[in-house]
Amino acid sequence: MNSNRDVRALAPSVGVYPAMRELIISARLAPSTVVSEPDLAQQLGVSRTPVREAIKALMAEGLVVRLSSGRSMVAPISIEDAQRTYDIRARLEGLLARDATERIQKAELPELERLLHLMDLLKDDYVEVVRLGAEFHRGIEAISDNRQCADMLRQIRGHVDRYRTLTTQQPGRVQKAVTEHHSVFEAIASGDSARAERAMVEHVETAGHVAVEGVRRTLEQLTVSKNATL
Repeated sequence: MNSNRDVRALAPSVGVYPAMRELIISARLAPSTVVSEPDLAQQLGVSRTPVREAIKALMAEGLVVRLSSGRSMVAPISIEDAQRTYDIRARLEGLLARDATERIQKAELPELERLLHLMDLLKDDYVEVVRLGAEFHRGIEAISDNRQCADMLRQIRGHVDRYRTLTTQQPGRVQKAVTEHHSVFEAIASGDSARAERAMVEHVETAGHVAVEGVRRTLEQLTVSKNATL
């Protein structure tokens, strides 16, 4: 983890479950790390009870797993899991884009267009493009009015965010992602739901390929580090 002061500041501001979730997604609690209730309670400045409840919620989300010994561990990462996660995301986001195209009103287009304009202006800023991209996707989700699909997407969003955090930024990927968002918007604005679904699926699948390569490199680096300590 980073400094204990930074960790202790998380729980009071956002709550124990969101704080622990953020630690996992940001890799401050690294994959395959054993989760100690007493240690986390001390680091977060809370009692063990809310930590225990947070661990249960994180297990339901698949970000923490129970070991045969009865202890808890941050879910490990794997190439296969990354591929599955992005495959599911592509299908769900594609459906949301299709539904949004069929439901969108003209008055809702300018907000999506505004986000694209900001992405164009900030396309050299990785963090801002990721933030604006997430807002763009949430906008499409809201317009789609498909609550069941959105709920399923939220179930894997933590995994998507974690894999994104663990990956190394591919040169030129941010600019390409901005272009892909434009393609999705143009399809939605044209009223072509099949084209919008296809554009969204292609966008998420491309992001998935980048994530998988990043996971591959991360696992290789972990193997090298582990061998170096033997």
